Amino acid sequence: KHERYLITTHVRPDGDCITSVLLMAYVLRSLKKTYRIVVDDTVPLKFDFLLGIEDVQPYIKDLDGFRPEAVIVLDSTSLDRIGRVEKNIGAAPILNIDHHTSNVQYGRHNLVTEASSTVEVVHSLVQRLNIAVNQDMASIIYTGIVCDTGRFLFPNTTLDSLSVCRDMVASGASPDFIGKKVYCRTSQETIRALAEALATVEFHADGVVACMHLKNGCLNEAVDTEGFVDHLLSIEGTEVEFFMCEMAPKTFRVSLRSKQYVDVNAVASNFGGGGHKRASGCTIEGDVAEVKDRILEVVRKHL
Repeated sequence: KHERYLITTHVRPDGDCITSVLLMAYVLRSLKKTYRIVVDDTVPLKFDFLLGIEDVQPYIKDLDGFRPEAVIVLDSTSLDRIGRVEKNIGAAPILNIDHHTSNVQYGRHNLVTEASSTVEVVHSLVQRLNIAVNQDMASIIYTGIVCDTGRFLFPNTTLDSLSVCRDMVASGASPDFIGKKVYCRTSQETIRALAEALATVEFHADGVVACMHLKNGCLNEAVDTEGFVDHLLSIEGTEVEFFMCEMAPKTFRVSLRSKQYVDVNAVASNFGGGGHKRASGCTIEGDVAEVKDRILEVVRKHL
């Protein structure tokens, strides 16, 4: 119905949300709509190969006079997760597109459905609108699903998600090229930060819980901490893993994972966060010891 759209996603953008906004932009271009993509954070350099990435703009107060008639928020469980971009919405109706069960349904229209990733949900819109998928779109979709399924290792890897990826490869997406771009370009600063974090590994609850932290870890743009927590997943005998990354003095972004039975979404919800049963996150204020103790107190109740 509308002509001018604002597209946005959550702060600390990952592969799924970046590919979701880029695919949605392609949908709007196909429908000959006008749009702006605004994200209140820095886009990780590893996604610089994706078509349209240069259109992702940082937050600016008045959007240079651009007045959206509608807003599309992708991969964000709640509106506050988009940061300062919320100030750009005004009275415009919100289309909320997501795949997280913890989504609070904040849009005028909510497309929140179970899928491997938000980009897979947007792909379903592409199909419904009969928009042809070219090689660039295929690369975007494949990248998003690969990232959010942890390279097909996480429980959200389904027959549907694998089928979509098969179709994307048939449409020109190169698993080899995408894999090297996303996973084989780690900066030296990131490796040093990972080494520093791994040196803090602790085990609790008779070895069932593993955790580590990084002080001042997100204050350097050259450091990409996405995936740090997954190193703990490889430890045999653990069920819950969490990584605490200091984003600002005494403010930690906590990434939680579980392997089989603990619902870490329920753990994260105690601190105003959320996500999935096996992968969630939250933000907690305090020093390292305080944050760790608060998380462990809740986790122990779920073991």
